[in-house]
Amino acid sequence: MLYKKILRPILFKTDPEKIHHFVINMLGAISVVRPFYFLIKKFLFIDDPRLHVKLGNIELKNPVGLSAGFDKDITAPLAYPMLGFGFAELGSITNSAQPGNPKPRLWRLPKDNGLIVYYGLSNCGSLEAARKIKKKMQKRDIPYGISIAVTTGLEGKEMADDYVRSFLDLYELADYITLNVSCPNVAKCDVFAQVSFIEELLQKIMNIVSAQGGPVFSGKKIKKDIFIKIGPDMSYEDLDKVIDLCLKYEITGIVATNLIKNRSWVKKFESSPEQLNHPGGISGKHLQDRSNKIISHIRERAGDKLKIIGVGGIFTAEDVYVKMKAGADAVQMITGFIYGGPLTIRKINKGLLKILEDKEQIKN
Repeated sequence: MLYKKILRPILFKTDPEKIHHFVINMLGAISVVRPFYFLIKKFLFIDDPRLHVKLGNIELKNPVGLSAGFDKDITAPLAYPMLGFGFAELGSITNSAQPGNPKPRLWRLPKDNGLIVYYGLSNCGSLEAARKIKKKMQKRDIPYGISIAVTTGLEGKEMADDYVRSFLDLYELADYITLNVSCPNVAKCDVFAQVSFIEELLQKIMNIVSAQGGPVFSGKKIKKDIFIKIGPDMSYEDLDKVIDLCLKYEITGIVATNLIKNRSWVKKFESSPEQLNHPGGISGKHLQDRSNKIISHIRERAGDKLKIIGVGGIFTAEDVYVKMKAGADAVQMITGFIYGGPLTIRKINKGLLKILEDKEQIKN
């Protein structure tokens, strides 16, 4: 209540990207002061066996994760268990460092509980990301994924190899890797969302993983979970082809979905045309229905052979429950956390336990 009534109105009067940098830098500073870290985590982190989830080789103490896009430069990685998240995905990271699109590139849509995002994959690059992870994340209380994407401006024939270079830089340091083939805010995004490119990429990545049982790092062979992140604008025909490729190459699962690029999917905006008159993908409540339908479709076609991380329009425990009923094994969020504040993940996990208790009472 304090956040929504007092803090959020103050924060929302300031440029959203400036506020984001302020908050993430503050979280980074607090999370390395261990007494503060443990005190806050003790209150916000919910660890109950009923919420435990297994995603491939990954063990989660709760199913609510932070989505890629919040911490693009590995600024505050240790803050996320402190805030209650069961896992976190960093990035997206490209092989070459890049500034992204010109500012402004982030706008709020309060009437629609959403954001317009036009960062354009700004990040520090895979080698610098690897250095930061080694320095900041020697101890981990939750699993961390790393999302990798393509460096902007490359020719089509160079794009898959660009992913591979980032993959090799970061594979050892991640608990899982997500191949982001769906960022709606970069040049040639339609190229790397094509099924033919996705097959080329998966073939190269899985050849590396399967070679002699997996890549050798520090004298050890390791094999980690790999997900592919898709967008909501893909046709069901293409989605079926991607699902089949994921099954063919035996990757762990799919992250569904990224931001809305095609705004015709949205039935009605409450925001004014002026507020909507910005380039970029849309996050938040309007993504919820489309995301849930895609999750349900993936589960129906793939059965239990793929794990699904559901993303889009999560604000409450009920939103998580609906996604998991549709077929998601776990979820990720950013926008709902920004609108809900620091108690959001605790409230969601407490709410999930209440839903489970109510369902159990009905059974009995």
